[in-house]
Amino acid sequence: MQHQKMYIVDSKILSDVYEKVIEVKDLLRSGDAVTIQQACKKVGLSRSAFYKYKDSVFDFMSSEKGKMLILFMVLRHAPGVLSDIINTIASVKGNILTINQTMPIMDSATLTATVDMKAMEINPEELVQLLMSCKGCRKVDIIGME
Repeated sequence: MQHQKMYIVDSKILSDVYEKVIEVKDLLRSGDAVTIQQACKKVGLSRSAFYKYKDSVFDFMSSEKGKMLILFMVLRHAPGVLSDIINTIASVKGNILTINQTMPIMDSATLTATVDMKAMEINPEELVQLLMSCKGCRKVDIIGME
């Protein structure tokens, strides 16, 4: 049995067919297209190409419901910083499932958090930007998403 490999690849180097598959999925998810045929016609993609790639092409930053997001952060060691991070995630209806903060060293602590995005009002990329605007937040990276 062959092991399935997954890659994250910059879309700039790929054929536009993959981007169009994502566009079709977005149209169907948003309700802007009711049928696959209608969505494919809107983006200029054949239905056969859509069916060929639909189960293999995904938008890493999409906000599909039910996904888990794993974040890595570097925070300044100061009162209220962690509270601000937690409140910011809650303000966009993100649900923190796990949180692990290290002991501060040289005025910084690292934090790893798993966030359930099921009800979240923004996409992961927007959450990263929002968290970066929190006081004392020095770095935010997405280290995993499922």
